[in-house]
Amino acid sequence: MWVSIYPNKVTNNNNNNYPLQGTFPVAMISLPYQKYLLGECVINCHDMTISVGDNSVQLPAKVFEFLKLLILHAGQTVTKEQAIDEVWLGNVEVGKRGTGNAIWQLRKSLTELSIEPESYFKTITKVGYQLLITPSFIEETPVEPLISDSKNAQSSKKYRFYLVAGLILALMMVTLVTVRLSPNSVKPNVEKLATRITNFEGVEEQAAISPDGRYMAFQWRREKRKGQLYIKDLSDSDAPLRQITMTSDKETSPTWSPDGLSLAYLRFSQQGKCSVHVRELITNRDNQIDTDCMGIGYLHSLEWSPDGERLAYAKSQEDRVSVVTYHFESAEISAFTFPAAGEEDLLMSWSADSQQLVFVRSVEMKAKIFVKSFTQDAQLLIDGETMVIGLEWDHQANQVYFNALRDGNFVIELFDIESQNLMDFHRDDTISSLALNYGTRELYYSRHLAQEHITIRSLSDGQVHRQLASSSRDMFGQAVASSRDILFLSNRSGAWELWLKQDTASKQLTREQGLVSIPAVSPVNNQFVIAMKPEQSVNYELYLGTLPNEKLAPLPGIDGDVRNPSFSRDGTQVYFSSNMAGQWGIYRYTLASEEVEMIAENGKFAIEDEHGGLYYSKDNLAGIFYLPADGNGEYLATAELAATDWGSFFYHDAELYFLKRTDDEDILVRLDEEGREHVAFSLPALSIRNERALSISNNNRVVVSMLGINDADIYSVPLRSL
Repeated sequence: MWVSIYPNKVTNNNNNNYPLQGTFPVAMISLPYQKYLLGECVINCHDMTISVGDNSVQLPAKVFEFLKLLILHAGQTVTKEQAIDEVWLGNVEVGKRGTGNAIWQLRKSLTELSIEPESYFKTITKVGYQLLITPSFIEETPVEPLISDSKNAQSSKKYRFYLVAGLILALMMVTLVTVRLSPNSVKPNVEKLATRITNFEGVEEQAAISPDGRYMAFQWRREKRKGQLYIKDLSDSDAPLRQITMTSDKETSPTWSPDGLSLAYLRFSQQGKCSVHVRELITNRDNQIDTDCMGIGYLHSLEWSPDGERLAYAKSQEDRVSVVTYHFESAEISAFTFPAAGEEDLLMSWSADSQQLVFVRSVEMKAKIFVKSFTQDAQLLIDGETMVIGLEWDHQANQVYFNALRDGNFVIELFDIESQNLMDFHRDDTISSLALNYGTRELYYSRHLAQEHITIRSLSDGQVHRQLASSSRDMFGQAVASSRDILFLSNRSGAWELWLKQDTASKQLTREQGLVSIPAVSPVNNQFVIAMKPEQSVNYELYLGTLPNEKLAPLPGIDGDVRNPSFSRDGTQVYFSSNMAGQWGIYRYTLASEEVEMIAENGKFAIEDEHGGLYYSKDNLAGIFYLPADGNGEYLATAELAATDWGSFFYHDAELYFLKRTDDEDILVRLDEEGREHVAFSLPALSIRNERALSISNNNRVVVSMLGINDADIYSVPLRSL
């Protein structure tokens, strides 16, 4: 079999695409059997598929040949040179790219089948790859023909015809009877209608559709590169991508002008500073509109009004994030929403007449959706949602689409503004940003593949000593000082709850008691504290518990919202952030006396050093600050902790450790007493979660919350009305 070459794409007779160039024959590596059992997976050489139960993924030809090579050498290291020789037939340049693409495709395929790829494949740095599981062949039983006499071949054909026809007729009759008896029992399975729009290596996110529905702007983040903006022609699958931004900064949140001639977007510098830009697509001229904007993760925090007169975007303040508008003619920037301290308005979508905005107001993972005009106050539309991370206002139907976390799974919701009806629209794996295509009446969304899990690693070299892995998301682990137990958050039960991982089992500690946040464990005993918002409470409250018991007791004397607790080094005091004095800051609570005192203004998360001083981060600001025990002489210890990694630092053996990110690596940095940086260990870029992903453990180890495979493709699904 030979393959044909097109620009930037190789296509074989199976319609499989490869991001390679050149002309070469496909290798045909022989396996003695047609089917293999590999752990939970069935490998089928007939159709080049990997299957788990009823779900299967078909692999491109080269990727499947690479998998067969690994199967032939299970438990051994297949070098890159060996793969280039046997799979890519000695084509070195193509093979170098091909091996990396093949192992990525294999890992991605297992993740799509809800299988942990790390237990199947191991990368031997700079050498090659290993298949960790020994395969076993599946012997297929030959099927006896219905009529074996060759003289009766014609009768056999007739028999088969009538048999198949009869089965089809019977199936049709059963279907008709079922529909007549139960007219409401069959519901459209919208999950089956999703169409993959992109399938590149890396993360494709934040789709924005041009007004005519022909083009899609989106962010594409490839390995070792920051996210950049591209445009895809939706009407021509063979048209090359157009790269819009080519800087060393991160560009995000693209939004089209109503005439389709410009794109507005957010730019984040290497120091984390955000600015609003407008790029003219014909002249490629770029104009900066404003600074101090705000964007978190893949939230789409910038929208162009349908009349073309304004931009709406999120703008950070000291202790809150609000929506502002920029008026192009007057260049005036005006506040549009007015959140309270601790609240963040990061998602917004314009009405058809450009006079109203629907927006999401979040506090931690809890969210409300409001609608507000230029002349009227905000009105609450939807309350009690969790992790709303996508929002679109359908102007033609006057309906709002948003995605949220429901029962541990992501779902796109449809809300009709006139009738106030709310219903499930579409369910999928981790769903992110949303975009409407009015031309085709489709909703676009990003589907992420990320198996978040917890690892316990050596502090000196990053080697994994232990791992908590499940098919659900396990995050923000905290080590228990007196045991090997790990306290963590997970949605294993269908909702975010607090769990305890013990040597032989995992134990659920909270059960629908309220919205929980990242816990803190005492460094000297089995006590822990957690900020939790009970269902009927306005604020998060601080609770104290003793492991492994499930009982939680509220800490008295705290009048205000609380966040992000940590223990003092002797376990007698708890630090937390709160708005007790009307302004967010770091407070200290003494367990014995129940006394509370404010320590530092505008603090988000703090840890204590051996001298009683505090290292702490500030809200929406990069860096770690230090405040001595006497409260005087605050200074910036390092500017290299990202604002989104606000809790990823700890103090150990008289030195500060923190997470530093580059385009290539996630680095655990050790800062000595003289302020010099030393690398403790490093992992590939974007291996580690944001927020509070690091905590110190015993035996010179660190607990790390991992992202797993970080890949996202853009899908579309047809719209439907209530």
